Amino acid sequence: MGLKIYAEKSWTKWFNRETRNQYMRDVKINEYPKGIIVNEKLRGFGVFDKNYKFVKSSRQVRKNNGQFVPKFNHNDIPYVDEDVVFVGNVYPQFGHFLLEHLNRAYAALDKKYQKMKFVLINNKSVEPVPEYMFVFLELLGIERKNILILDRTTQFKNVYVPDQGFNIPLYSSKKFGETFAKMAKSVKDNKRAYDKVYVSRAKLNARKTYGEEKVQKIFERNGFKIIYPETMSLKEQIAAIKDCKFLAGCAGTALHMALFMKSGGTVIQIKRNKIYDDNAPTQWLLNETCGLNSVFINSSVERVKTGHGFNMPQIIGVNENMRDFFKDFGFKTNDKDFEVDDIARQEYDAALSKYQSEHGTKTVEVIKHKIVRITSCFIPGRYNRSVYRRWLKNKFGIV
Repeated sequence: MGLKIYAEKSWTKWFNRETRNQYMRDVKINEYPKGIIVNEKLRGFGVFDKNYKFVKSSRQVRKNNGQFVPKFNHNDIPYVDEDVVFVGNVYPQFGHFLLEHLNRAYAALDKKYQKMKFVLINNKSVEPVPEYMFVFLELLGIERKNILILDRTTQFKNVYVPDQGFNIPLYSSKKFGETFAKMAKSVKDNKRAYDKVYVSRAKLNARKTYGEEKVQKIFERNGFKIIYPETMSLKEQIAAIKDCKFLAGCAGTALHMALFMKSGGTVIQIKRNKIYDDNAPTQWLLNETCGLNSVFINSSVERVKTGHGFNMPQIIGVNENMRDFFKDFGFKTNDKDFEVDDIARQEYDAALSKYQSEHGTKTVEVIKHKIVRITSCFIPGRYNRSVYRRWLKNKFGIV
């Protein structure tokens, strides 16, 4: 599909390097008679066969790193005489659940599995389980009574384990894309059909992107419907996006909803941080999965360089990259559009000063991360290292 980049050559070079080895893979579903779905809470989860051998395909993997392979007591495991499909785990963050815990849900596309129980492991003891998790599976044709939230290790008559269909940011699969096409088709709401949509972060309670209001107003004048995902139900969001030809917004979870668009559309991602490392390779992989064109614009004008996942304030503006984009895509603009947004800059500066007074400068934050990384190397055992890292990060007040 088409690709346009409005950014410095150095970022373009980084992006090309990061996406060079991405690929699409084939996926399958394997059956494990008397399979055991293990929930050892923070000590790990996954599927074991009847001989207590770990099913490698059940391991949740990001790039080449996977979660802990759990150890569990083989005695007194409850048995349920039903066929079930292993999906993943309950995860309290919408974006991560969307990409990392629905990537096995394609099993619902096959009638063979639709009447089975679909199992989500609640290894983090999330209460209440977010409603959107049920809605996603219901849109795939799974009745709510067949969605099982598993709180303890359990053995079943047969456990079906779909291969992981998406891996941030390494690979995707045709089936992963078909999962969201099926969900989109299930949403009937023509009242919210728009040709161009801008997903805004402006009403977020945390991690607001300063300067976005001015940018989105320019998009609005050029035919884009501004929506605020956090003010809408999941079905309302899907209805607004599924038929649009253009989807724009700052890098983040809301833009991942492009998964519900039809092939041939265009996704416009606005980069909101200056450090190279961001989620553009992930967005590119999602767009490729769904047959969408990609546009990336580096619009960050922040004083202190941040990474994509930083909690430090971030600000965007109509810089040279954004101007070039407006020109190429035929946007109607005026001289005021290109003026510095003084109000946003003042709000950003105040937020940056407040953050630095509470958490220290960026240099201090980098040092804290290095301390966590280096000292954790001396803690034996993956689980123990994980517990130590969480404890120390909490002490330091870092993500």
